[in-house]
Amino acid sequence: MDTPPIQTEALILLLTQHQDRLFRYIYALLPNEADARDALQETSVALFRKFDQYDPSRPFLPWAYRFAYLQVQKQREKNARSPLLFSEDVMDLLANERMHIEPQLDERIRLLDGCLDKLTPQDRELITSRYGLHQSAEEMMQRFSLSRRTLFRNLEMLRQRLHECVTRQLQLEGLA
Repeated sequence: MDTPPIQTEALILLLTQHQDRLFRYIYALLPNEADARDALQETSVALFRKFDQYDPSRPFLPWAYRFAYLQVQKQREKNARSPLLFSEDVMDLLANERMHIEPQLDERIRLLDGCLDKLTPQDRELITSRYGLHQSAEEMMQRFSLSRRTLFRNLEMLRQRLHECVTRQLQLEGLA
């Protein structure tokens, strides 16, 4: 399995371009982030092994989603002892629905980035700490000198503001 350097470079470019979307697809099906990251890594390896079968005249992401779905299945089998959140039928339905709404999700992420830019630096730091850096409540309470109640109230208020901002932008752009 000697993959020509040109093919390897093409795959790396495609994976880099689509990694976030591929991860979001996997994470929607595997609610544990560590499992989703493992599945993403295994998906990348599988894509590398089968890249000679990829037809560059067709979109890359749907092709990659098929590999990701198989890795999700393998991860679920590996975690068979822990309770599964979804039946096989529900997971199939989620996977198919996720592919169909991908453009709308991408649009929401684009708008969310703009809405985040409208927050004060402290509010943006609060959101980034919790959802970007995955800091624990205890770390954030200490860092921002907030009580637990105030921290969660502020986060809830910011989530609501961001949701309203994205919804308003969707309406303004005629996408809602």
